[in-house]
Amino acid sequence: MSPEVAGLLDLLICEFLKIKRQKFIRLSLMAAFLFPIPLTILMAKDRMNFDQLFRANVMFGELLLLPCILGVIASILFFMERDHDTLKNLITVPVSRTKIVLAKLLVMTILSILYTVAALGASIIGGLIVGGVEGIIYRLGISIVLGILIMVATLPVVAVIVYFNKSYIFSILVSFIYAVVSFVIIIMFSSTPQMVNSIASILPIPIIIKWYIPLFPIEDALAYVKPYLITTSACFGIFGIYAVVSVCLTAFIYTRKEI
Repeated sequence: MSPEVAGLLDLLICEFLKIKRQKFIRLSLMAAFLFPIPLTILMAKDRMNFDQLFRANVMFGELLLLPCILGVIASILFFMERDHDTLKNLITVPVSRTKIVLAKLLVMTILSILYTVAALGASIIGGLIVGGVEGIIYRLGISIVLGILIMVATLPVVAVIVYFNKSYIFSILVSFIYAVVSFVIIIMFSSTPQMVNSIASILPIPIIIKWYIPLFPIEDALAYVKPYLITTSACFGIFGIYAVVSVCLTAFIYTRKEI
């Protein structure tokens, strides 16, 4: 293992040690069960299948709620040194601020994946109630990819939070507005895709749903959205650009902040 990778791994472990007593982190993972419970009740009542339950949990529990949670986690991670006045001690070790940013973003990515996998577990429990579960390994792979994509989709919010360096309330508001606006675009895309397709092809979270829908058999009622969906290679290409630009921007902002 190269010294650079070993150093980043040490920083990653340090970041996890910092947040191990943060109750919000544990609560955020438990939030993965927030939507599956009522959705399972509704799906069982309407006799819907596991595919529909899984998709509903992805839309509400992951595409709507997870960006809000990640925004709060970002504020905890990036404000921690500011609140305790410990950043000056870190950079005298010395540790580059770019590596500190990368370690914090890796922590967020791991937590995002843990959340989507926990949400899958909740969906499986709900699926057993509504009548059947299938394709668990396939869905596990999709859940892991969703965790990474939603983290990348939240990176612009992280850059805004780091830039303004305001209060936790400001971070929650920015994350909430971003998630709600993106979710409204998703809902509009589901009903009238031709009307919002241009903006749904730019905003990261709506792009995720355009990639996700064709991964499973599409019901006749949703056949009209097929011309507007995108392939996996197109989705990953767009998100690769988003990831590089957002990480570089966040690192640039963080390295130029006054201590």
